[in-house]
Amino acid sequence: MNDSVLIVGTRRPGNLESSYQRAFKRLGWSEDLWDSSAALQKVARGYRIGSLLSSFINVESWLRKANLELLRLAEQCQPRLVLVIGTENVRAGTLGQLRAQFPNTLIYCLYPDTPHNLVPDRIQSLPMFDRVITVSPGWTDTFTRLGAKCVSYLPLAADTDLHQCVSNGTSAADGSDVAFIGNWRPDREAFLEQLIDFDLRIWGSDYWKRHTKRESGLVQKWGGRPLVGEEFARGCAETKIMLNLIDGVGWPGPNMRVFEVPACGAFALTTRTPAVVELFEEGKNIECFETVDEAREKIKFYLHNDQARKRIAASGYDFVLNGGHTYVDRVKQLLNWTAEDGAR
Repeated sequence: MNDSVLIVGTRRPGNLESSYQRAFKRLGWSEDLWDSSAALQKVARGYRIGSLLSSFINVESWLRKANLELLRLAEQCQPRLVLVIGTENVRAGTLGQLRAQFPNTLIYCLYPDTPHNLVPDRIQSLPMFDRVITVSPGWTDTFTRLGAKCVSYLPLAADTDLHQCVSNGTSAADGSDVAFIGNWRPDREAFLEQLIDFDLRIWGSDYWKRHTKRESGLVQKWGGRPLVGEEFARGCAETKIMLNLIDGVGWPGPNMRVFEVPACGAFALTTRTPAVVELFEEGKNIECFETVDEAREKIKFYLHNDQARKRIAASGYDFVLNGGHTYVDRVKQLLNWTAEDGAR
């Protein structure tokens, strides 16, 4: 069987599926991607209304027809590995058919989200995988209890095509002392309101505009949109301290930003969690906080200690890029597992 991987997910620039696809390609593998959402929209009835409806509810007949496309693509590419990222819109029965048609193909699930977002059809699929991979060590027990046969922990990483150092210069992301890049959540709003006296900038979707309390001073701190790709990297370059908030839903991490911010050469101030400090070393390649008061103290300290801030940023950059925390490194670990699982 050739070195071919079939990735199942969503085809969107900058998402996890694209990062893994590029990493497999760099290691010499042929790669295909089946976009489950696009396949579903193609077979949804009712024109635009049906296409929109398919994004919110599962219609079994549509799902079954869409999943036939996955079987046909697998027949064409004869993959050594099927890597399902997320499991959305993938039927357990279709995974069973894959196993029957391609008994020598390994089927892995890489679930990049919190167990909180698991829905019944996703849970039903878990026993069909040769290996289920979770991005947080705190979630492995949950997936085992839900029926996964073999569960492994593999953190997220930095995509060196997207997350890299860029030169300072004029951009949409005007430089600030402190910045947060991420979606609005009520606990994030409450936390950031207590940092409002700093030169703070928030970048994220218009949820910040729609949901932030009108009387909150954070309304004026929102940058107007998310930062992705090159703009994310430039935003990091032009900010002295990048905040990384790991809240209850994402606990205990490590989340994407833990790796992406250092890869852009920026100084990261991150929520302290067991998973984060197990990977990084506080005061050497990352700086952490537990409470708002601790965050405020460290912001003040590092705004007035440029050399200490730059030293940690440089160490974090080296740790992520040269210490085994890129998606190429993650694919190498996946391939180690395929060697183990294929020999069983």
